Amino acid sequence: MKSLKTISTLLFLLFLGISSVQAQNNDVMQNLTKEQQQLIKQQKELVIASRKAFKATLTAEQLAILDNKALTKQERLKNLISTFTSEQRKLMAKNKASNDALKENFKNSMTTEQRQHMQSQNMSKMHEMNSETSGHKKHN
Repeated sequence: MKSLKTISTLLFLLFLGISSVQAQNNDVMQNLTKEQQQLIKQQKELVIASRKAFKATLTAEQLAILDNKALTKQERLKNLISTFTSEQRKLMAKNKASNDALKENFKNSMTTEQRQHMQSQNMSKMHEMNSETSGHKKHN
């Protein structure tokens, strides 16, 4: 009976956390202009396309490393990076530079009020995450 109560409580907290994150994301998006929302959409599409293009360059051996669930995410990443060709490294650097430029472009489009709003949203999100983490530590 106690485990059922615990599971129900955890499911409720998970649902509550997901809904508050979605509400915060919606609140942030509503605070942006139509042009900024379009810019974010285009940036997401570019990031997805660049990831897809990079993944298309991976060999069967590299894909096997990614699929190896016996390794942690960090181990998979370390093993994968060690197998990159110079072309793949150049493509990764190009993608990173492109992503950095997109982020900077978006930052430059924001007003002071928008930045403050996003910072307050991020602070409240961090506070929620910290309180959830400390709550889990107390129960364990």
